[in-house]
Amino acid sequence: MKKKIIIMFLVVLIASIYSEKLKVAPMEEINIVASIGYDINKDLKDNVQYSIPLSIYDFKKKGVGSRGITSGRAISAEETSEQSSSLIRAKANSIGETREERQLSASKPITIGTEKLIVISEDAATYGLLNVINILFANASVNDRDLAAVCKGKAEDILRLKVEGYPSSADYMEGMIRHGGSYNFLSQNYAVLNIYVALDSEGENLVLPYLEMKDKNITFTGMALFKGSKMAYVLPMEEGKIMNMLREKKGKGILSVQEGPDKYINYDAMVKRKVKCNKREGKYEFNIELDFQGDIIANTLYKDMKKENEKEFEELMGKKIEKMCNDFLNKMKNVYKIDCLNLGTFAAAKYGRETGIDWNKEVSDANIKVSVKVKIDKLGIGQY
Repeated sequence: MKKKIIIMFLVVLIASIYSEKLKVAPMEEINIVASIGYDINKDLKDNVQYSIPLSIYDFKKKGVGSRGITSGRAISAEETSEQSSSLIRAKANSIGETREERQLSASKPITIGTEKLIVISEDAATYGLLNVINILFANASVNDRDLAAVCKGKAEDILRLKVEGYPSSADYMEGMIRHGGSYNFLSQNYAVLNIYVALDSEGENLVLPYLEMKDKNITFTGMALFKGSKMAYVLPMEEGKIMNMLREKKGKGILSVQEGPDKYINYDAMVKRKVKCNKREGKYEFNIELDFQGDIIANTLYKDMKKENEKEFEELMGKKIEKMCNDFLNKMKNVYKIDCLNLGTFAAAKYGRETGIDWNKEVSDANIKVSVKVKIDKLGIGQY
């Protein structure tokens, strides 16, 4: 009997300890972060002040019952609902100090780890990402799978924008980036963790989505290209599309051949890339093989698409893609002078790392050859 009493006492004690630890405040009593923005302000002496806006979800009670978690009961969907979002902003001379300033003007505790997106202003990206990335990774609560993007203007302005049907503009932008891989040969590697890896990898240069506000809408307009930790250029989407084809291991997008307003073909294709690297007489050579495979989704160029037309189209599209790629490579080597394609990673892996080589210079001086193979799978519904 005495043993049973002791066991029961221990069970009650352990249960009470854990129940105390597992208590969670209601959603409407916490500032749940949707997105983190990074802005900077420079004075005439080049002193920098950081401005860090947080997009916070606003929750409101709707009556009896509840939705969410309280300290002792589960709740139903009628009591609390997600309505919209608002901004909490803080300014300071360092990123860490902004946390102090922010809490002084916030009436609730702030959660970290729920954010969907990191938005970096163009000025902050040009100034450099090292301070931003270092403080994010020093916080164990931060979600390293958060997506990241660069925006034109201030991050605060794009986070403040209201998008119909979305609780915050961050939710809308996150969806744009996450599902952008269906077209334009975009990657899915735009998470905070990938930024950290890219900044610490030899021969690799970071690219991030570039977003703009146009006519009170948010638009994906290009790719932000970095040299080291600092943004160097913004590539327009047409150039970014070609860069993505050459840069990523695989991708998906639409390519077109057009000979007039009513004469065109749209080709919805997957591409796989292979890279071979050699070194001859001290000069690097790269062979990039692009293998396209996809469907014709619109055709007003050929009245009757037969086997001979297929071969004709495949050759025509192959030559067009090669020209697009060579034009981009010429600009990359002579204007940007940055290894946009991370070809330095292949050379470093084959010929040795940590040798002090400037891979941007070596790739800009290298011989780069592109070969393209195009194949049609289907010609449309009912055609195989």
